[in-house]
Amino acid sequence: MLKIFVTLKAWQVVVLLLIVCGIVGGFYAAYGRASTSNASSSLPANSRLVRVQYGNLTNSVSASGSLVFANIDDLTFGSAGTVQELSVGVGDSVKKGDVLAELDNSTMLSLQESVTSAKIALSDAQQTLQNAQTQGVADAQRAVVEAQQQLSNAQTQGPLNIANAQYAVDNAQENYNDSLTQFMSGKITAQGLENASTQLQTANLNLEIAKQNADTAVADAQDSLTAAEQALANTGPGSLNLELKQQQVASAQAALDNAEAALGNATVVAPFDGIVSQVNVDAGQTVSAGTVAIVIVDPSDVEMSATVDEIDVPQVQVGQKVAVSLDALPNDEFSGVVSSISLIGNSQSGVVSYPVTINLTDPSGVLLRQGMSATATITTQEVDNVLLVPAAAISGSSTNPRVTVMVNGAPEVRAVKVGQSNGTSTEVVSGLNAGDEVVITSTTSTSSSSSSSSSRGIGIGGFGGGGAVFIGR
Repeated sequence: MLKIFVTLKAWQVVVLLLIVCGIVGGFYAAYGRASTSNASSSLPANSRLVRVQYGNLTNSVSASGSLVFANIDDLTFGSAGTVQELSVGVGDSVKKGDVLAELDNSTMLSLQESVTSAKIALSDAQQTLQNAQTQGVADAQRAVVEAQQQLSNAQTQGPLNIANAQYAVDNAQENYNDSLTQFMSGKITAQGLENASTQLQTANLNLEIAKQNADTAVADAQDSLTAAEQALANTGPGSLNLELKQQQVASAQAALDNAEAALGNATVVAPFDGIVSQVNVDAGQTVSAGTVAIVIVDPSDVEMSATVDEIDVPQVQVGQKVAVSLDALPNDEFSGVVSSISLIGNSQSGVVSYPVTINLTDPSGVLLRQGMSATATITTQEVDNVLLVPAAAISGSSTNPRVTVMVNGAPEVRAVKVGQSNGTSTEVVSGLNAGDEVVITSTTSTSSSSSSSSSRGIGIGGFGGGGAVFIGR
């Protein structure tokens, strides 16, 4: 035999070796198929083997609805007039600040005059308030000082007047006593005594008058001081008079704001970048205040108004990722995020659903229209790169899950620890390794599924219907 190899040429040796390798490879392939066939033949007819491998597990909720523009504005004229200029039509693109329509010149002039009058009224009210805060307070303070001085004078002068009147009474009394002595001795007549008595009576009367005048002067001065102090309080901070004048200033400012708004609204200006969706007026047309002249929308800010069944809504949370498809654009898919979930449900024919708002994150490049029918797939659960088996392969109980693994051609029941599941595929935390083959039994099911998973190139079907979608990595 060795002599044969020696006599063969090099290329003949190579060909011979290739033939030998082919025979050996064919033998092992046949042996492997026989082994697999033997393992499969040991299973029931409705069972099959599925290889355990890593993949992504996803749960989702479907919702239907339609598109709405989140930023839409009805532009109105602030006052009545005639449309003098109309600069846009339906479908025109506009930029923030662009002038879209204007009223006639006479209306604009009248509105400008109203603004001027309002400015004058505001200036007058502010001046009145300033006077009340400065000159009015100074005058009131001066009046208080004067009233205090008047009271002090009355309190001082009154006792002096009373003392002088008392002194006159004392003198008159002494003079009467002397006159009475002289009358008794015959030195004066009865007329002289009567004159002295009259003087005494007059002095006493003057004393009473002085006392009354002193009391009256003090009381009057005290009243004047009280009035002056009240006037000062009415002109100081927090006083009713000052508050009234402040209210007058605020009212004048509001009137000016309204007049300026009316003047501004006589010109319709784009509040943001967008597209004109409606034009409801024509040049030369007479309009009233509040007439919706133009409707503008921002096509880059689009939302989906969706409804979610009450069974599914507990799984939905703000911030979850959404894939949105449109009936009108079946070849396009849009991404979005759940932005709000209503707390109040709607019931129709006994079916309760909840409004959910979804913000489309990047709708640019495609012309979307409000009212387009849409379907949303809301991702409620997502775990990546985990070991997956078909949910149908799990047996036992929730506390003691098991799988049947094919080991050396024979089935072996093995305890496992499971994690997340979407009803079609289940995460295996421990108990299995990638490449293990588990036994599943096919069952007939007509239910649909809103779950999906992806693995490295093999489909895992069975339990829970045909809703599982696998994408090889």
